[in-house]
Amino acid sequence: MEKRCILCGRLFVVQDMCEKCDEGDDLFTTAPKKSVSVCELCQKKLKHEADKAQKPTKPVG
Repeated sequence: MEKRCILCGRLFVVQDMCEKCDEGDDLFTTAPKKSVSVCELCQKKLKHEADKAQKPTKPVG
């Protein structure tokens, strides 16, 4: 299934929940109607920015 990233607008392929499930459980087979999708590149960018914001600032001088 193709989805569009809400940050950059790029199209990317997302596997369905039922394809990922090896045991055949149908607890997660129905996807929410409005799901937020972020591509892998934007996920990495957000994680990097969040990690950078958590670091303490270095003293100057």
